[in-house]
Amino acid sequence: MMTSAKLSFEERLLALEDRQAIYQVVCGYGYSVDGCNAQSVGDFYVEDGVYAVGDMPSWVGREAIAGITREAGHLKLVNAGCAHMSTLPCVLIDGDQAVATCHTMVPMHGENGFFIGRLSASRIELARQAGGGWKIVQRQNYMLDGSPDGPALLARLKDGPENMGRIAHG
Repeated sequence: MMTSAKLSFEERLLALEDRQAIYQVVCGYGYSVDGCNAQSVGDFYVEDGVYAVGDMPSWVGREAIAGITREAGHLKLVNAGCAHMSTLPCVLIDGDQAVATCHTMVPMHGENGFFIGRLSASRIELARQAGGGWKIVQRQNYMLDGSPDGPALLARLKDGPENMGRIAHG
């Protein structure tokens, strides 16, 4: 990775635009999945993208990931009141690949008001597309429930795109 001091103005502007576009992808997923917009959810992923959550089976492929919006468990959450949210990610970009690390959470509505139903560590690997946008190649979430997987994923904060694809998924 080049430092900003070695980049031209145009290269620095492109880096800022890339970072902003990646933020849109990371936060846009939550709005799309809570709005049950399957097309939008799928559009955030490459055709053979992977979404893995803890020790659950992974969703593999854009259609499978978009199908989350039609799953009974997801619809039950949406109908009860929930929000899939992410914190501002730490983004590392190297050429046409990027990695974003963040916390994700699902505040939910229950009998006694709102509570955090799930809190996760999230590593999102992205690739620049031919049209210039960014799509998710692989996303791994681990619950922050006291098990070592979540903190270990967050510890890879500075582990950039050169190590993409090292996320294990079931």
